[in-house]
Amino acid sequence: MIVTTQLLVLEKRPYRESALIVRGISPDYGRMSFVIHGAQKISEKSMPVADLYRELNIEFKDDIPGDLHNADRVELLNDFSGVADVVNNYKMAVKIGNFLLRNMPDNVPQPYTYDASVSVFRHLSAEEGTEDPYRWSLVQCSVVLKCAYLYENGLLPEGATAEQNDFLENLVASGIDDSPLPECRPEYWLSLNKWMNSLLEFHHLER
Repeated sequence: MIVTTQLLVLEKRPYRESALIVRGISPDYGRMSFVIHGAQKISEKSMPVADLYRELNIEFKDDIPGDLHNADRVELLNDFSGVADVVNNYKMAVKIGNFLLRNMPDNVPQPYTYDASVSVFRHLSAEEGTEDPYRWSLVQCSVVLKCAYLYENGLLPEGATAEQNDFLENLVASGIDDSPLPECRPEYWLSLNKWMNSLLEFHHLER
């Protein structure tokens, strides 16, 4: 059966003459790998669509066994390669990509984590100097991504109070919708990041 899914490309390597093997995450299937034939070809009429830190729409046959799928059709949805323009943003993108590829389950839908990842990469790739009062800082990007992953996989404990629960739920919603983050003191984001890291260690997740 031919199906379509989105893929956020987090890793790539050359394959044979002009193909690429790309690995990334999908909202419908979790972690996925594809062979994209002709992905390295450059002509006067077109440039390669598949590349690192791009969101693709991919059509493939899901009834063929194996973990490596052949992409039948690829369409570019979003290009987040601007993360490479700022060193610290690029380092954060690499960390996030490694975290997702190491911990995202195969063949398990992960729509919350996927949407939060796309939101985070959108903020990391935003042009420097852009006047956006709602642009997320690096620590906020880190917290949003980890919170969405822990929440979706049933690993985020309840807060000590109703207010804390509301804050965490709003934080997950902000990641999914790419909406303004819930307000709190700037130093609270650092505390949240440490707490998220302790949860990752508790559940033996790789960072």
